[in-house]
Amino acid sequence: MELRDILLILVALVLAVVFFYLFIWLLPVIIILVIAYVIYIFLKGS
Repeated sequence: MELRDILLILVALVLAVVFFYLFIWLLPVIIILVIAYVIYIFLKGS
């Protein structure tokens, strides 16, 4: 294992954690938007 390999692994781990937290934060927002859209369509139709 060279130093460069270790650095690449560390960078990959940091990026993975960042994407993971972004996903956890964005998922509820997307679900809320979808539910709001469905309710909007339902209310508009009735």
